[in-house]
Amino acid sequence: MHANGIEPCVKVRSNAEVSGNTLRDRVVSAYKKGKSAWKRANGYGKRWFVESYFSVSKRWFGEYVSSVRFENIRFEVVFKVWILNLFFGMMN
Repeated sequence: MHANGIEPCVKVRSNAEVSGNTLRDRVVSAYKKGKSAWKRANGYGKRWFVESYFSVSKRWFGEYVSSVRFENIRFEVVFKVWILNLFFGMMN
């Protein structure tokens, strides 16, 4: 674990074996016990969700804001995020 409390979360191959690297060996052991449980415990897949969210946002609203003043830019971005959250909330 890093001094800042950050631990890497790298998916290993399904045929990975314990090799002597303690950090990797913990991941391999946990992964062999249950892939789904390992993913849930480490939050694996959150990046995919966030990237999908921004991809949808760019497709719907474009990559740019049309406002010029900072206050209006902030309002426009907050409004667009509110619309996306409303839409995704209705899907759950």
